[in-house]
Amino acid sequence: MAPRILVCDDAPGYRLLVQTIFEDAGLEVAGTAGTWEESERLAAALRPDAILLDLWLPTFDPDGVRRVRAAAPGSVLAVVSALAADEVAALVDGIDGVDLVLSKRQPPDALAAAVRARLRS
Repeated sequence: MAPRILVCDDAPGYRLLVQTIFEDAGLEVAGTAGTWEESERLAAALRPDAILLDLWLPTFDPDGVRRVRAAAPGSVLAVVSALAADEVAALVDGIDGVDLVLSKRQPPDALAAAVRARLRS
């Protein structure tokens, strides 16, 4: 059974691109969300193995990250942003439960590989 992923991003084109890349990498995209509220609701309902969460849905909301984490405590939480990975890490510093910090500057297949590797560990 393929690991189930929830993809949360406010850009529909990016969600579709990531969904395609993740599915090509052998991951099942169980759902997609475009808002903080939808991300939280689907995380709780789907209980995916991992969540790829854009930090800007459409604005940065540290409490939104915490709510999504609380909605699916057993999931790997990978946060992603158009910022460089070190800038993303600084934004989420102090937010418990962030398992991966990724940048959209990386190719989408690198995001899938990072999520897959974290799920294996």
